Amino acid sequence: MDKRLLKLIQPGFGLFFAVFLLFSLACAFFSILLSAAGVALCGALFWLYRIRNRYRKRQMSEYLEGLHIEVDGSERDTLSSFPIAAVVALATTGEILWCNPEFDGLTGQKDGALGARIHELAPGFDTRWLIEGKKQYPAELKMNGRFFQIYGNLIRGEQHAGMMMTLYFLDSTEFVTLRGQFESTRPAVSIISIDNYEELTKNATDSEKSAVLAEVDKKIGEWAKDSRALLRKYDRDKYIFVLEEADLQKLVDGKFSVLDEVRTIQSRDGIIATLSIGVGKDGETFEENYRYAGLALEMSLSRGGDQAVIKNKYAFEFFGGLSKEVEKRTKVKSRVVANALSQLIRDSSQVLVMGHAMSDTDSLGAAVGMVCAVRSREKPVHVVINGDRTLAGDLLHKMEAMQQYKGVFISPEEAMVVCDYNTLLIVVDTNRPDYVESPSLLESINKVAVIDHHRRAASYIEDSALNLHEPYASSTCELVAELLQYMVPNRTIMREEAECLLAGIYLDTKGFSIKAGVRTFEAAAYLKRAGADMVAVKKLFQSSFDEYMARQRIIAAARTCGEGVVVAISNTETSRAIAAQAADELLDIIGVRASIVAFPSGQDTIVSARSLGKVNVQIIMERLGGGGNLSSAGAQLVGVPLGEAEGRIMEAIRQYQEEFKKSS
Repeated sequence: MDKRLLKLIQPGFGLFFAVFLLFSLACAFFSILLSAAGVALCGALFWLYRIRNRYRKRQMSEYLEGLHIEVDGSERDTLSSFPIAAVVALATTGEILWCNPEFDGLTGQKDGALGARIHELAPGFDTRWLIEGKKQYPAELKMNGRFFQIYGNLIRGEQHAGMMMTLYFLDSTEFVTLRGQFESTRPAVSIISIDNYEELTKNATDSEKSAVLAEVDKKIGEWAKDSRALLRKYDRDKYIFVLEEADLQKLVDGKFSVLDEVRTIQSRDGIIATLSIGVGKDGETFEENYRYAGLALEMSLSRGGDQAVIKNKYAFEFFGGLSKEVEKRTKVKSRVVANALSQLIRDSSQVLVMGHAMSDTDSLGAAVGMVCAVRSREKPVHVVINGDRTLAGDLLHKMEAMQQYKGVFISPEEAMVVCDYNTLLIVVDTNRPDYVESPSLLESINKVAVIDHHRRAASYIEDSALNLHEPYASSTCELVAELLQYMVPNRTIMREEAECLLAGIYLDTKGFSIKAGVRTFEAAAYLKRAGADMVAVKKLFQSSFDEYMARQRIIAAARTCGEGVVVAISNTETSRAIAAQAADELLDIIGVRASIVAFPSGQDTIVSARSLGKVNVQIIMERLGGGGNLSSAGAQLVGVPLGEAEGRIMEAIRQYQEEFKKSS
């Protein structure tokens, strides 16, 4: 039967006849008679071929009509009278060898679909699913304005030659239409919050306060009026916004323009109003969507506000976030967190402190500050750090030389051995589980506290027992210094510990010149009273002649990308510290608002970004899979060569600049 089938589907000989005819015509240069005989012979053979081809197709139709399928075990029917559209086609080319009347009807072809190709009738159709052994096409196929689910299988000839496919088309247009209506009308819940309500209404008269809030209400109402939605204000600074998926998509397409519109409102003191929007969708119930909206709003606020965040079952999506964080003046949260952290330490058998991988001065300084807090409560404490991969080697060696820190610093492997069920892990200077010094240690400990100042990313440490996350803070060392004021008695902190904390603040503020607020200087004053020497701190940041020259070579390779952004691509491998220092020095150039440095590291590419505050480098780095905060961020492109990474960096900058232009 395979040989008969192979014989029936053998390809035609049209190409051979064309060559024969051209050859016969070419013979006219030598003999007219010979050429005429050749043309006549070619015509006769072609006529015979056409008759034979029609006979072959008739045989194919008879053969296929002879095939039968079992319906209920006793009743049988042929493919010709099958009530579902059916096709037999060549798997290699998609040429239709046979089809039943139902398929002819749905294609809309006047002369029938026989001889046409499946790909011509349904663009985008492929047969990989059949080759992979699947029986159903993985998506709905659109053909002639309708949608179909396709089932099929392969028929193999002798030695895999003449492979055919049998396809069955089930009309699913009504199902697709209903599914689209269902998805477009699914509810979404949004919570809108005024970020800086206290600052907007502070020192304002009742009439001024009412005028500002009325203007905010008006902007939000105008933005939502075209949506078939429910908008209600349920608190002095919060709104509930219930809408359908289709209306949400319109707002997404508009990049949540209300963020820009509200930013035009100012108080008498010049405070600009900003909003944070959290949206929850794809939940099974309204309650679940509301919970997603709360998580999204928390994410928006933890990233500095002035942005919209959409949360579904699986991920976060971010919009906006182009403005600077608003510094909070109150220290109530620090006092509450200090008391809660003290209780956690007392209830634990021991404490481990861990920063991010490739620890820097801010990470190590914050860890040292936590050691001081735990030591005052007489609990065993260790700092988990990889001494061979740190950017604060000099500071680490200085602390290791102290008698009080003998055995305090341990490797991640040693930490896995010493931890027990009642161990408290304090994570400092990062909130991402994949960025910590030891992800396996983080997964092994149930009781975790997080202290960080970086803007929260889509992936963050969840279910922590305590979380102090303040993106407005200059550094994690600033947050730890505030906690120490409530956690340890006066003069308990050692001079070297105070210098570690001050060094972390000095690093992240670029010598108190960037993102240094009132509370930054208050924390520095506290550390100064504890004995920190600024001259000793500055010595920690001195570099060698070779390091200085390496920075200058990176700076020499810098070029501008417009809008005050410069990019320096170094073709030679260097250290992260040197790259970060080069990015800092580029900010000293007049007109430069942000700098990005990239260099190769093995098979990866490392990117370091710095900003004076006008450009949010965190958003740029997030497009590359990294993170950070508004003025300092970075990324590691794993397995991406420098040449490809350069293109990605330039594209991320271009996208950010376009988005910024739309919002400005």
